[in-house]
Amino acid sequence: MVVVDLRGIAEDVQFDWLAAARLAGELRGAADECENQIGRRTAIANHAAGQWRGVYALQFADRMRICVADAHRLAAALREAADQVDELSRLAQQEQDRRETARQWQRKQDDESVLDKIGDFFFGEDDLPPIPDPVTPPTFTTSAPISASRG
Repeated sequence: MVVVDLRGIAEDVQFDWLAAARLAGELRGAADECENQIGRRTAIANHAAGQWRGVYALQFADRMRICVADAHRLAAALREAADQVDELSRLAQQEQDRRETARQWQRKQDDESVLDKIGDFFFGEDDLPPIPDPVTPPTFTTSAPISASRG
């Protein structure tokens, strides 16, 4: 008889899939809103830039370029964070699926007849537990911040 260590299968994965989906949605919504602001603020800035002359006009234009670039980077970072939340949700669901598969196997083993268990003792276990593929934990990296002159 094969003794199988299935520790950890009794509990469900502690993960709130609905909250994760809401968070990912909020992050994507914030990214969209950030990018939507670029056009509006650029239009306002272009109108205002008509009143500027000389060095101040150049400084204003430089600051607007920095703001637009920052908005694009922020939106990209928000979307990247949303994708990472999605990935964590996917991995948590895979772990939950593995635990449920192991529980099903364990119930089947517990429901075997005495004769099946005696046969397993003498002839070896013919129904081994499902061995999941190894899971590589995710590693999330972030881009280094870009330093820009803020004048």
